[in-house]
Amino acid sequence: MPAPFLTQAIAQEIKPGEFMCPIPITVNDRAATREAIIKKARSLNATFVERSSWGAAKGKPGMVMDWDYSMIALHHAGRSHSCTPGGGQMQEIQKGHMGQAYDDIGYHYGIDCTGQIFEGRDIRFQGSSVLKFNTGLIGIVLLENLTTPEEGGDWVAKGRVALDSIGYSTTNVIPAAQITALMHLIESLKSVFVIKHFGGHREYPGQASEGKICPGNIGMELVRNLRTKTQLLPPPAPQE
Repeated sequence: MPAPFLTQAIAQEIKPGEFMCPIPITVNDRAATREAIIKKARSLNATFVERSSWGAAKGKPGMVMDWDYSMIALHHAGRSHSCTPGGGQMQEIQKGHMGQAYDDIGYHYGIDCTGQIFEGRDIRFQGSSVLKFNTGLIGIVLLENLTTPEEGGDWVAKGRVALDSIGYSTTNVIPAAQITALMHLIESLKSVFVIKHFGGHREYPGQASEGKICPGNIGMELVRNLRTKTQLLPPPAPQE
């Protein structure tokens, strides 16, 4: 169920011959903005699944608030994930994140291979998707593995390289429906926030030194293509 808008108003009696003074009405604009994002995505014919509909657990109390978003980071779910139903993947990711002492699922949105958009952490709260760089940043995860075989340099990568060498491809192609949904979500976010930067997780300051390969080489190709289409800038340069 959508979060209710919070409004306050004071009744005023108007007597004959008197003029009505303006009555201030305060609205929880952030709740309204969350709704506007959902409505915009749905107006673009995207399937948007709210937290309550995929069975999200309640986030921990005391989460940090955030707003005035100007950046989007794209992630992939990782090498242990494939194109399975999105609701189950969101539950699995949330359980894993909260088991690592996160307050909630770290991403604000997830998109599965069929193009369904899932609401992750409420947009009113700061995400936990880019180490030490979450302020003003919206995290979106594509719910599959977007690495090429050699990425990672470990036994998993070596196994994939071996499989590729005998003609068994382990590289995924991003479904068209998923790309379309991502473009619709970016458009919806740009309709309410002044988004300036769009990048892959590993492009953001400090992430390469942490060994991050997310969102994989396949994901990075998509990032570069979408930056051209959306006219968004790469992530900001690290501050000295």
